[in-house]
Amino acid sequence: MDLGVGSFVLANSLVSRQARGFPMLLLTVILDRKVERVSRRTCNVAYVTFVLAQNLQVLAILMLPDYIPGHKIFVLEEAFNQNLLASFLLANVLTGVVNLFIETLFASSASALAVLVVYAFVLFLVVGLANFYGIKSKF
Repeated sequence: MDLGVGSFVLANSLVSRQARGFPMLLLTVILDRKVERVSRRTCNVAYVTFVLAQNLQVLAILMLPDYIPGHKIFVLEEAFNQNLLASFLLANVLTGVVNLFIETLFASSASALAVLVVYAFVLFLVVGLANFYGIKSKF
């Protein structure tokens, strides 16, 4: 997975790959406990470090298959790679449909899980069918 300049800088740093995200997580915990609670509303430093730590963790998880020898790209992963913008727009439309028809604040855990499963299934189905029929969206 190529991340451009960030990839070059991180590849040439002295810090090991496994330990890169840990300082951000530790900083988040220290800021949350000692300075100020994490707050999305005030967008404080603790929140910013929390979001950075979370995003670094997701990037690390997404980069793991690149280090597994013999790993093949999944068909669904390739389908999303072919139509990234279209799948993002479809996900936004599906989110809007869910918000129009369901009172999300008052939904039970079981109904929320059911909505998420149906949402993911519809998204995967449409993207998978687009890949199967060779549809490539170019914007």
